[in-house]
Amino acid sequence: MKNRWLALAIIFIAYFQFPFNWFSVVPAFGGIVNDLKISFTQVGLIAGMFIAGYGIAHIPAGWFAERYGMRAGMIFGVVVQTLGTAVTAWAPSYETILVGRLLAGIGASVTMGSSVGLVAAWFRGKELATANGIIQGVGFTVAAATGLYGWSLVIEPLGWRQGLFVAAGVGAATLVFLLAFFPSPPKGSDDVLEGHHLDKNSLRRIFGNRTLWIMGLALLGAYGCYFSAANLLGHYAQERLKLSASAGDGIGAILFLGGIVGGVIGGWLTDKVLGRLPTFLLACFAEGIMFFLIPHLNLLGLQIAAAVVGVGLIVAFVPWVSIPGDADSGLRLSDVPTAIGLMLSIVAIGGATIPPLFSKIATEHGFDAAWQFQGVLTVGFALLALLARPNRARVPGTATGVKLG
Repeated sequence: MKNRWLALAIIFIAYFQFPFNWFSVVPAFGGIVNDLKISFTQVGLIAGMFIAGYGIAHIPAGWFAERYGMRAGMIFGVVVQTLGTAVTAWAPSYETILVGRLLAGIGASVTMGSSVGLVAAWFRGKELATANGIIQGVGFTVAAATGLYGWSLVIEPLGWRQGLFVAAGVGAATLVFLLAFFPSPPKGSDDVLEGHHLDKNSLRRIFGNRTLWIMGLALLGAYGCYFSAANLLGHYAQERLKLSASAGDGIGAILFLGGIVGGVIGGWLTDKVLGRLPTFLLACFAEGIMFFLIPHLNLLGLQIAAAVVGVGLIVAFVPWVSIPGDADSGLRLSDVPTAIGLMLSIVAIGGATIPPLFSKIATEHGFDAAWQFQGVLTVGFALLALLARPNRARVPGTATGVKLG
């Protein structure tokens, strides 16, 4: 296959099942509660187990892709996530559901790391941020929205178990598609996809790369604050403006669906207009400013703020996720899955700690203080990006002159 955009389309379809099978379980929560007689706290743990599996597997997933190749990594990730969804559907007990969601999260992590590496193999030096914006912004949001909002149309008539078995079928269909149409690697990248690159030199390149650590920390604030807003902005709007539950949910949907626009804008700004660092900082500052403004906004203002926060996080994420695959990163293509696993592990700290901190501050000092806290975190951590400098050291396999299709 010589057309890199056709290759991207195949990666897009293979990637789809990752966010889809993350969120397709949400419409099943009502049926799970009724059948297994569990509490709301236990439902939260079902959601948390996926995130736990996803988080703890980031770096091991990268090692797997380095050892066995990105093609094997993508296939393995789809298999494990599909199996996890099927186990969730079959589960005779609450504990088995937790195991299924943990497996699904682990598979998702392997899929994520391999997808970033495969995109870099095809687009390194050629519109890499645009390609990542299509996959990580547009693809993630469309697939997640299909699971979160659309899958209730399947679960309601079939029941939660059959609905989740059908969701697992989507993963299985993705696997068949991937096996049949996986794109041949671009010239000079065969060894990248074959694996056998996990050694002390690769670990030294990755864990000794200053930019990866700094940029991981730089997104930590915006990343964690985004999840606080995604979970609680609608609730805040109901309390502050006395809105209905549906109006509050609408604000949350605006924030979530902003990722579709953010993926496109982030790729365009990074590749065509501003470059990586200015795009990242502009997006984080826009998100942070919205947090400072939220206490002073009416309904229309909150809707605009939700859109800016949703678009802003993804606009920042697109150049951020492209860093390991950039030609100036000092990394080989085979290093990319582990490198992005390291960065995702760092930002996961923000995703895990900032939402509960927000809730604690809101409870003890009020929502106004909590939103200001988020603004300070988002902007403050983003400024760390100014300390990062591209690694210009030439590493075999990173030359921009290699024709990638």
